[in-house]
Amino acid sequence: MRQPTMRDVAKAAGVSPATVSRVVNDERYIRPETRAAVERAIAELGFHRNEIARTLRPGQTTNTVALVIEDPGNPFWSAIIRGAEETARRHRHLLVVGSTGQDYERERDLLRDLVRRRVDGLLVVPTAHDHLDLHQELTRRAPMVFIDRVPPGVLADSVVLDSFGGARRAVEYLVSAGYRRIAFLGGDPAVHTGAARQAGYRQALTDAGLPCDPALISLGNHTVADAARSATALLTGAAPADAVFADNNRICVGVLHAAAAHGSDVGIAGFDDVELVDLLPRPVALITYDAVELGRQAAALLFDRIGGSTADVRRLVLPTTLVHRGRTP
Repeated sequence: MRQPTMRDVAKAAGVSPATVSRVVNDERYIRPETRAAVERAIAELGFHRNEIARTLRPGQTTNTVALVIEDPGNPFWSAIIRGAEETARRHRHLLVVGSTGQDYERERDLLRDLVRRRVDGLLVVPTAHDHLDLHQELTRRAPMVFIDRVPPGVLADSVVLDSFGGARRAVEYLVSAGYRRIAFLGGDPAVHTGAARQAGYRQALTDAGLPCDPALISLGNHTVADAARSATALLTGAAPADAVFADNNRICVGVLHAAAAHGSDVGIAGFDDVELVDLLPRPVALITYDAVELGRQAAALLFDRIGGSTADVRRLVLPTTLVHRGRTP
């Protein structure tokens, strides 16, 4: 069956195709009765605008922005999606979400494909890789805002967390609770957030006059299972840790598994909130923040650029808070 066209709608409504186009694109200065007639014809005929054809016209936009993250299954990234989507909807844009799995080649191909599809802008959680050339290539065609981390050497708008300050505060709490051999469990050391959180951990130990033992630092933990194995090794070694700071929520879950199996009164602090942690029969200190606001702020910066802003590069740092979860046995 042939799909109705704009000309069919125009004929049914008794107006020109140009008038139908203005109604479909929600332009102003159209008489209410004319708009009503066109909308009635659209409903009766079942007309749908051809979005692909529309974007091929010079000067047109797609009313679409893209968000590229690591893993949509992680509650942290899900909250960012929600905040970005709220802002996109206010600007009458559709948000498209893609994931990289922390793979740079996948990220590069995805971003290039999105630009070819003419998205109006890009929100990107970058992988741990040199992004300078890729950023210069893509931003000639669409503005880009980084979320959570900024690739080294790239001048771009970004919204990040106070990773250094949050980690420092968490370790200071462990020190104040009487722990002295505090381990650090992190992921990829090349990722900006991990480096900043390790720096905050080191600074808190230095401020407390405690040594920073390299044997208590474990990096390269990318899954819950990785973190559980590493935490077990740290808690059962010849000179075991008496507390652990985990630099993200997945790593913290692994630490909790190891601590439960180990059975000792190990101190635990982590960066990011953790689901259901209030049900645990042990105290856990966590660095929390508003991840939805992280998405909102990043999208707001992006739409400012889409609107033509030529302001200097902006970097927003959102605050973090230390909270106590779980229960004392």
